[in-house]
Amino acid sequence: MPLLRIEVCDFKSYRGHQVIGPFSPFTSVIGPNGAGKSNLMDAISFVLGVKSLQLRSSQLKDLIYRGRRLAEGTQTQDESVGEGDAQKAWVLAIYQDSDKKELQFKRTISLNGSSEYRLNDRVVTYQAYNAALETENILVKAKNFLVFQGDVEAIASQSPKDLTRLIEQIAGSLELAQDYERAKAAQERATENATFNFTKRRGIVGEIRQFKEQKQEAERFQRLVDERDAAVLQRLLWKLYHIESRIEANTRAIKTGTKALAQLRLEQVEHDKAADQARAEHAKARSDIITREKKIKKQEKSLDKKKPELVDIDGQIAHAERKTGNAKKQIELVQQEIQSQELKIARQEKELEAVKKAADAAQAENLKAAQQNISLSKESMEEYHTLRAQAALQAISERQQLESLTREEKSEARALSTTESKLGEFQLQAETLEENIGKEKARKAELEERNTTLSTDLAVAKSELEKLGAERARLAQLEDEAQQKVADVHQKLMQAGVDQKESEREARLKEALASLQRVFSGVRGRVVDLCKPTQRKFEVAVGVVLGRNIDAVVVDTEKTAIECIEYMRNQRVGQATFIPLDTIRVKPINDKFRSFAKGARLAVDVIQFDPTVERAMHHACGNALVCDSMEVARYICYDKGQEVKAVTLEGTVIHKSGLITGGRSTQGSGKKWEEADVQKLRKTRETLAQQLQEIAKQKPRANADDPIVAEIQRLQGALQLAADDLSACRHSLEGKQKELRHVRSEIKKLTPEAEQRTKHLKELRAKMSRLSGIVNAAEDGVYSSFCRKIGVADIRVYQGAELRAVEVASEARLRFDGQIARMGHQLKFEREDLETRRERLERLNGVTTMETNTLKSLSKRKKELEKELERMQAEIKEMQDDLDATSTHAAELGKDVEEKKRVAGKTTKAVDKASKEIGIKNDEIEQAAVERSSIYRRCKMDKLDLPLASGNLNNVPMDEKLADEVAMEVDDEDGFQPKTVQDYGIEVNFSVLDDDEREDGSGEMAGQLEGNINKLTVEIERMVPNMKATDRLDDVEAKLADTEKDADKARKESKSTRDEFNDIKKRRCDLFNRAYEHISNCIDQVYKDLTKGKAAPMGGVAYLSLEDSEEPYLSGIKYHAMPPMKRFRDMEQLSGGEKTVAALALLFAIHSYQPAPFFVLDEVDAALDNTNVAKIANYIQRQASDAFQFIVISLKGSLYERGNSLVGIYRDQDVNSSRTLTLDLTRYDG
Repeated sequence: MPLLRIEVCDFKSYRGHQVIGPFSPFTSVIGPNGAGKSNLMDAISFVLGVKSLQLRSSQLKDLIYRGRRLAEGTQTQDESVGEGDAQKAWVLAIYQDSDKKELQFKRTISLNGSSEYRLNDRVVTYQAYNAALETENILVKAKNFLVFQGDVEAIASQSPKDLTRLIEQIAGSLELAQDYERAKAAQERATENATFNFTKRRGIVGEIRQFKEQKQEAERFQRLVDERDAAVLQRLLWKLYHIESRIEANTRAIKTGTKALAQLRLEQVEHDKAADQARAEHAKARSDIITREKKIKKQEKSLDKKKPELVDIDGQIAHAERKTGNAKKQIELVQQEIQSQELKIARQEKELEAVKKAADAAQAENLKAAQQNISLSKESMEEYHTLRAQAALQAISERQQLESLTREEKSEARALSTTESKLGEFQLQAETLEENIGKEKARKAELEERNTTLSTDLAVAKSELEKLGAERARLAQLEDEAQQKVADVHQKLMQAGVDQKESEREARLKEALASLQRVFSGVRGRVVDLCKPTQRKFEVAVGVVLGRNIDAVVVDTEKTAIECIEYMRNQRVGQATFIPLDTIRVKPINDKFRSFAKGARLAVDVIQFDPTVERAMHHACGNALVCDSMEVARYICYDKGQEVKAVTLEGTVIHKSGLITGGRSTQGSGKKWEEADVQKLRKTRETLAQQLQEIAKQKPRANADDPIVAEIQRLQGALQLAADDLSACRHSLEGKQKELRHVRSEIKKLTPEAEQRTKHLKELRAKMSRLSGIVNAAEDGVYSSFCRKIGVADIRVYQGAELRAVEVASEARLRFDGQIARMGHQLKFEREDLETRRERLERLNGVTTMETNTLKSLSKRKKELEKELERMQAEIKEMQDDLDATSTHAAELGKDVEEKKRVAGKTTKAVDKASKEIGIKNDEIEQAAVERSSIYRRCKMDKLDLPLASGNLNNVPMDEKLADEVAMEVDDEDGFQPKTVQDYGIEVNFSVLDDDEREDGSGEMAGQLEGNINKLTVEIERMVPNMKATDRLDDVEAKLADTEKDADKARKESKSTRDEFNDIKKRRCDLFNRAYEHISNCIDQVYKDLTKGKAAPMGGVAYLSLEDSEEPYLSGIKYHAMPPMKRFRDMEQLSGGEKTVAALALLFAIHSYQPAPFFVLDEVDAALDNTNVAKIANYIQRQASDAFQFIVISLKGSLYERGNSLVGIYRDQDVNSSRTLTLDLTRYDG
């Protein structure tokens, strides 16, 4: 039996020394949870050398028993007696090998964590201890002898890599992993070293081949250089020969031109004197004209001052005349009205007198008629009175009513008379008012017409004044605009003048540039002259972009630039930057900036230039951008991160580095382009001056509007007077109309009243007639006898005659009194109206007298002014005649001046032309001398063997001072003599030049010579010789020998490391493949044994597959299991029980390769049902034997009941320790 028993002492929950066993081929360990079953598993693992971390303990000392013991009877279970005092723990395993020999494996742990290993009660090292276990095929690292609780689930869910590692542990190939990695790294290093040496050798071989080619190229290069030097020397000799020829020819031409110049200057002096004399006479005449014009203007000014006064007087006279005429017309009208009114009053007085006479006559006639009435005697009178008393008693009531009505009738008659009188007065007054209103309306219409006429005249006058003012304002505005333009042009000209005068250096530079352009044909001009902004708003920005290049001079070739620099240094005219078009390096324009952002454009796109200088403009501008605003510049440089120079229209710059330069330049770079516009500005100034003269002629005189103003004032006065008259007339008309309305309203009110009174009066009289009939009947009864006695028909005849006389007299008197009163009122009204008209006539007479006096004084003043104006106009005409004569004389003098100036100018131009030609010749001599000196220096610096007839190049100074090379001849005062140039005592031998080269000094010959040099130069420049190739070739050949030795050594080392790696690889593959093939072959049968049953007698299917068959240990192994009666699925999709069965099959298959003599399983059936537990139990029962022992910890009865023996573990609470019991089940078999 492999494992006979286990002895433990103070290990974990086992207190003291305890013996567990003996163990049978199939031993089941049972017990309740917490009793210590897994501690038995830990004890077996511990004694076989498993680490503490795999024993559910962080430290080995935690494996020592530390339980508490309970007292018997005196203390409760919650009260402790004290801690255990164990200082160490040990586990002893008694093992029987195949030869029936017992081996004792013992491991002890102390509180300090140290372990002691004993083999057969002899202390050994862990290595010897482990070797003894491996002899019995107990592999501690692979743990092929036990399965911990939970390992089954871990194996079921492990990855293919983990499964590979597990099989490597079982196979033993994992021990070779470190050697494998070390050998592999060594092989890679050796291979890399060999490859490096091979590459190095190949590179050296290439260098040798290259240096050989370079050696040949260097020799050819030297030959070409020698040929070019000879060609350069030939070209220099040809150039020196023709320089000497030019100097001699120019010297002869200067001497001839100097003589002609002297004669021209004498003529110039004579012509200048004549022109100066003519100018003086003309200036004197112009001064006289100006003096006379001033006098005329002064006299005209005085005349203009007088004319408004005359106009004002005319206006006052016209106003006074109109006022007098109007007053006279009014007087005539008023006089006519007064006469008419007087006649009317006289007529009314006569009528009133006639009415009074008629009233007196009527009264007298009534008295006379009353005296002729019937007369009674005294007795008849007494009887009459008696009868009258009796009659009074008859019809008393009717009589009383009649008397009352009679009184009422009289009262009503008087009231009616009064009403009719008032009504008549009002009607007469209404007629008078209507007549007066008609007259007032006619006068109002006349005044309104006059007011309209005056208003029209005033409007016309004001319109004329406004037109005059508008014309004056228009001319003033035009004059102001012209003056402003003149000021602007003047300012620009001044600015241009300041810009031109601000630096003498710049003026000298311009003169030097003009000389350079005359002397050297390849000088194109300054950048600022060769380009111009497309719009004026870009001037500042373009000036900032160009910067210091704005005054740079563009030339065709570098050679021309060098010659210009030497010329400027010799002339001492300052410094300048030159841009040669043939050698300047221009970076290509980045086209993305053309449309990179809105409001930004390339600086080169906003300037105009000739295509021939495009390279210079691209060099000066580069990729600089012109931006509309600072925001656009920030967006490009900061937001987009573009390293580009951005310039705003105001001149602010964001440099490529991110720095910002702001503010306007004080140098006014924008003015650089105005130099070409100076003449245009001057023409503009002349045009504006002419416009100002025309405006001055069109401007009205200062007092031209005075007559109009006076007329306006007169019209305003007359209009005011007419307005006052119209206002008074309107007030009068309104008053009379108001009075007429009042009269008419009174008439309207009185008319119904009169009609009502008349009607009432008729009614009263009808009643009185009725009552009178009653009373008369009663009286007739009383007076019948009396009437017969006095001979009347009735008493009323007598009474009527008497009363009628009285009534007639009364009525007549009443009628005449009313008429007299009415006529009196009318006469009073007419007299008051007459008095009003007389007062108005008096006022009009006063106005007429006053205006007549005013008119006389104004007429007198007008005559005086007219005489004075005539005198002044005569004086002005006389002065104008003198001015015309003087102007005619001045014009003749001006023509004479122009003619003499033309002749002098022609002479001056001839002198200037001759001087310029002499200067050009001297410049050519000077330039030729400079070129010759430059050639001498070049030959000296380049050590060219220039053939000399005499002299030495060492005499040529290297400081290039003009004084040593050129000396101006100043024998005459003008200094126009040929320059004497320094030859340094050198005479060149030109014998090598043939006749064609001597005679042909043209550009074609220069081009031919230069072409030969350029051809050689191009070929030389195309070559890049290595002049040290010969020396380098020897060094590289020596280096090749050393490299070959290193390569041989690296190849040998690579072979040895490769062989070692292949050997380790083969051994590792053999070990792994042997284990894998065994497990792969067993796994299916084991799985079938664990899964077959009545329903599936064939069981399931399981197999392994390699991911890498060449080196399988580097990749994973996939485990596939298909339970019975189910389709294929991945391991992750199996149920928990199916995973457990598959994992156990894998464990059993792995254990079958180099199996340990015993196999300890800790509750591997926890996830299985009873059916699968029974299958596992049957499999273990079939596999268990004396050579292969199973120790199974389980709580499932269907498993442990199949065992050969039972080990029961329980908890002894008295000693607080785990205890064991062993039961041999074989005694109970069948």
